Order: sequence, then C-alpha cells, then structure tokens
Amino acid sequence: MGESQKKKAWWRDTTLITMVSLLAVVSLVAFIQHGVDGLRDGGENSLFIIRQAAPALFLGFILAGFLTVLFPPRVVGRWMGDEAGVKGVLIGAAAGVLSPGGPYVMYPIAAALMHGGAGIASISAFSVARNIFTANRFLVYELPFLGVPLALAKTLSTLWLIGVGTLLVPVVFRLMPRSAQEAARSRIGAAEQEKTE
Repeated sequence: MGESQKKKAWWRDTTLITMVSLLAVVSLVAFIQHGVDGLRDGGENSLFIIRQAAPALFLGFILAGFLTVLFPPRVVGRWMGDEAGVKGVLIGAAAGVLSPGGPYVMYPIAAALMHGGAGIASISAFSVARNIFTANRFLVYELPFLGVPLALAKTLSTLWLIGVGTLLVPVVFRLMPRSAQEAARSRIGAAEQEKTE
C-alpha cells in the first residue's frame, strides 16, 4: 500500500465524525419521542437493513479493490488523449462508470488521467459519467436500497446528461482565458507530481 493510500486516524475522519454525531442526535430524538421502544425498534430496523445489504456491500468493496488494479490511471490515460477522439471519450465515460469510491478517489484519478495526457473531452466524459452513474453505486447501493424499479427509473432518466455534460464542458473550458486554462493544467500536473514523489 502506497503512502497516498494510508488512512488518517479514524478520530480525524470528518465523515465518520459527522455520521456518529447524526446517529447520536437521531437516537436521542427517538428516545425522547418513543422511549426505550424507539431505540429497540430503530436497532431492529437497522439490523434488518444490514442483513439485506451486507452481501452486496461486501462484494462491492471487493469489486472496488479489483477495479483499481484493472484500470490504473496512467494506462487509461494513454488511450484518452485528444488524438483518441470519440474512442477516448467512450473510454473516459466507461472509466467513470467503472471507477470505485467517493470523490476522494475520483478526483485523484481524474488528475492522474489528465496529467497522463488525457484530453479535456475524455476527462469531461470521465467526471460527468462518474458523478451521474457508477456501476458500483448502482449495484451496491441503489439496487439494494431503492429497489429495481426506482433505481432503473432514476438511471434511465439521467443517463442522457452524460452526453450533454461531455459536450459542454470542453466548450466552456475553451471559452476561458488561455492563461486560466494553462494554470489549471499546470496545477493538476503539479498535484499529481507531488503525490507520486
């Protein structure tokens, strides 16, 4: 495991702190409104949800680990340059759909892809697809928690946004002053260089 993958201490994880705080507040409100019965019912419902989702979550975490091995950013970046054209855009969208993890995983991958030579259109396809639809989120969270009909309805009604975003992001980026474009590219490259040193 590389230096960049080392986790900070759990008590400094703001996501965990937020979740624990929310749980404490919700538990307190449940206790005030329903007494011990509210806490017991909430615990039983939580265990039911865990039993339903645990297999998919477990397999999703394993899948996420293997996807990071199968799709290393530098290798994908070689196929996503400006000269790759439509092929690069399609690869970018596919990489976005398949990339695991939250924003703390997505943005370093996007920076590595851009630093590795991926074009703006390919990066746009990657980031827009990653934010709108990911296979991991769909299989691990949306299907188990929302059910097949709602998960499919949500997915089918928003997939077209991937194409719109992929077309518009490069246009808007090129409307920016040249100096701003170069500054953005150099910052991304510098950040990736610091990460690998």
